[in-house]
Formats: sequence, structure tokens, C-alpha cells
Amino acid sequence: MNKTSDLAVDIRNLSKTYPGRIALNNVTFSVRKGSVHGFLGPNGAGKSTTLKIISGLIPQSSGDYTVSGKVGFLPEHPPLYPNMTVKDYLKFVLDIYAPDKNAISNVLEVMNKTGLSTVSERLIGNLSKGYQQRVGIAQALVHSPEIIILDEPTVGLDPVAMADIRELIKKLKKDHTIIFSTHQLHDVELLCSDITLINHGDIVVSGPLEQILESLKTKLALSAKVEHFSEEERVKLVKKFNLESAESQFDHEKKNYHLKIILKGSAQIKKEIAQYLATDGIGLLEFFEEKLDLEELFVQMIH
Repeated sequence: MNKTSDLAVDIRNLSKTYPGRIALNNVTFSVRKGSVHGFLGPNGAGKSTTLKIISGLIPQSSGDYTVSGKVGFLPEHPPLYPNMTVKDYLKFVLDIYAPDKNAISNVLEVMNKTGLSTVSERLIGNLSKGYQQRVGIAQALVHSPEIIILDEPTVGLDPVAMADIRELIKKLKKDHTIIFSTHQLHDVELLCSDITLINHGDIVVSGPLEQILESLKTKLALSAKVEHFSEEERVKLVKKFNLESAESQFDHEKKNYHLKIILKGSAQIKKEIAQYLATDGIGLLEFFEEKLDLEELFVQMIH
């Protein structure tokens, strides 16, 4: 990844401002050729703005980016014509990109790849949401791009349609570099080799998924059940052990407190925390380490 030729997209200090608002603030990250790159962040974080800029739809305010190859783009709201058939629509889109006497062969190939062959003569407006999303992906593929950018490809779909789109992305990654934004962290675990997390227009972290997850696991989660616990004790616990956070919830049925503790650093202080909670004033009943799932890990990073 040291060579520019290894990168499909290279973004450097990209910024976008609107009157009274900064949408992107010196965003820098890269996308490796042949990777499936997840672009994550809460609503309003800057995901769609970034994708629109590198797709050429809107200009940046400052900064630069390099895209190595043709781009196919699926916006969050696909530009579909409901009164056209699937086949006619894809021929129309391809004709905009590159008029070609062999266009029909491209269209047939893309419909086959995206599972649209059986509905090729149907009006797009009569298709299910899942099939309409497939048509949106097909229009991004029809001109044979090297890079496919998908903005929230599974948003608004039912679980079956979401699973179908995931399987489609798995097939497409054999021949394309794929960048997709999503709120579905399950998609990330199943599909991505690399991720970039953005929040409030700033990049939080970017790189190979496995490396990022490994580094995040230093934030261990501990669970404990104790007989007595107060807000004063919670504040004292956080300060004494320099914790990321500590939360308590009273179990009315069992008449005890359930604590969830997130460590900032070394796991070596687990024993010290257990000893502290075992004092007479608190009364330790249970103590164990929890494995944070992907969603909890990212919540910790964003906050």
C-alpha cells in the first residue's frame, strides 16, 4: 500500500463547507484496489458528502483526491425511472456513459450478474424495494467501472432483501473495488476488509478491519454484581481507576446492582477493581469480563 498504484482512491485533506456549517474537515484516507471498504458513521457525519465528491457530483471546498479508474455510483436514493422497463432503463443509462452498438450485451451481462434477468421486461415502478435496489446497483455497473461506490445500499430493505444485497456485493468484490456506506455493522463484519469511521466531518479511524478491531479490544468491558452502589461510588470508581466509563443499574427483582465498566487501557487492573468492589461497603457478588461486540466498540470510539 506504499505505492499510489496500489490505491483505487486516495483522498487528501478534503473539506466541504456550506454557509454556517462544515460538512467535511480535512478528511484523509485511502482505499486499496480490490478491497471492500466500509464507510461508517452516524447520520450527518459526512459520508454521503464524501462519496458525492469522489463520484464527481459535487465539488470540494478544498483538498484533493485521486480516483484510479472508472466509477459507478449508487446514491442513497437511486435515480430510477419507474415507467421504464429494467432493460430499457439500463440501455438508457449505458447510452449516457458510452454509446455502443454492443450495448445490449453489456446490459444482459449486468442483469445476469445482479439477478435481474427474470424481471428485465417489467416496469421498475412495479418492482419490490429490494429489486429496485438491484436495478440501482445495475445502473452503477452497466458501464463496466473498476470502482463501485454504494451509498447505504441496504437502507429501508427487509431482512431478506438485505441478505440478497449482501450476497450480491460478495459476488461483485471479485471484479471490483467496492466502497459502501452503511449503518448496518453486521454488513461490515460480513463484507469488509477495510473500514473508515467518520464523525462530525472528521475521520476517527481508517485501515484494515482486523487491525482496528484488535486495537479496540484494549477497551475491555467488565461486568459485576454488587450489593450496594451509589452515584458517589460510581464517580469515585471512575476517578480512582481512570475508567472510560462505569454504569450501574438496580435489579429490583434480585435487589442488587449490575455494573458495566469499560477500561481505557491495561487489563492488569481487573484484579484491583475486583478487590475494590469486594469491600464491605459495596459487596461483590459476581465479576467477569465481557466481549464487546462491533457495535459497542464503535459507539465507544464515536463518543
